[in-house]
Amino acid sequence: MKSEILGIQAPPKDCTDKKCPFHGDLTVKKELFKGKIVKKDVSRSATIEWFKPLFVPKYERYEVRRYRLRTHNPSCISAQVGDEVLVAKTRPLSKTKHNVIIQVSKSASSSNQLSFAQSSEGNLKRNVDAAHTAKKSNKATKNRSDVGTKTEKTGMTHERS
Repeated sequence: MKSEILGIQAPPKDCTDKKCPFHGDLTVKKELFKGKIVKKDVSRSATIEWFKPLFVPKYERYEVRRYRLRTHNPSCISAQVGDEVLVAKTRPLSKTKHNVIIQVSKSASSSNQLSFAQSSEGNLKRNVDAAHTAKKSNKATKNRSDVGTKTEKTGMTHERS
């Protein structure tokens, strides 16, 4: 068991995973990535994602590029969806996995309560906005009720636009 890798302490949990950099026989390289977990599989895999601005010289502006990476999620770390993690490059672990999660920087469970409060506030705002737009559309149909009426003098039908 390795107690430290690239200055990062080993997690307190033990695991029997051979592909764990702390408890198994996996070596890591110094190439590190930071990202947020967007998908987690049962087979100890996770997909991380991060965004990076890229300058486009033709338009003299920046575009935001999205990068995704399949990583191994050891059972001793067991990062969840929404966690911000630190990932290290390794030897190929499977066809698509060449990286392993070595640290959870920010846990999503601590920010869940805050995001729930924000989402419920957002739902309330959306409900109020929906009621407001429904009220407006009712007024608009009342005003448009005289569309297509005949004029008494000419007898011709006209429509308002």
